[in-house]
Amino acid sequence: MNILQEKKLLRRIANNDEKAFRQIFDHYKERFYAAALKMTRSRNLSEEIVQEVFVSLWEHRSSLNKIENPQPYLFSIVYHTISAHLKKLATEKNMKQKMKNKAPKGKNFTEEAFEEKETRQLLQKIIQKLPSQQQIIYKLSKQEGLSRNEIAEQLHISPNTVKNHLLKATKYIRKHFEKALILVIIFMI
Repeated sequence: MNILQEKKLLRRIANNDEKAFRQIFDHYKERFYAAALKMTRSRNLSEEIVQEVFVSLWEHRSSLNKIENPQPYLFSIVYHTISAHLKKLATEKNMKQKMKNKAPKGKNFTEEAFEEKETRQLLQKIIQKLPSQQQIIYKLSKQEGLSRNEIAEQLHISPNTVKNHLLKATKYIRKHFEKALILVIIFMI
């Protein structure tokens, strides 16, 4: 696919053309995945990044009319998304380490079990706040271990719809779980 074809596809996407979006998706998904995998070394995270890139592309499609050089533009979105995920992982790792360092030494099994139970309860409360379709899909994926295709088949929806719901649910849960953890850390300090 040459630059002119890509520019035409982006302009069609800007005008809500789903077929053009599918063409761009099919053309770039493997390349985006390979770039993400090379930098993250995580298949799941790489899949999530690719999904996020395409969701973002669709959500901001109105600005695609102005893009003169599609490939560098699209890969810049990929690298910004990868960078954001890596920063987030580093922050989470740092927070966990700080919490571990601040934890009193010699905790007993009962205290640890209580804290784990509280964490699970907090996560369940956040999951319950998801829209019903996202909640169902999230539980089928994360708690029952079903693949996206199995979920799509069971719910009679497309695998892409499952991916989008999982992406949105995961973002929502992370955002609210992080806020809750920050409050816990502040409370502990």
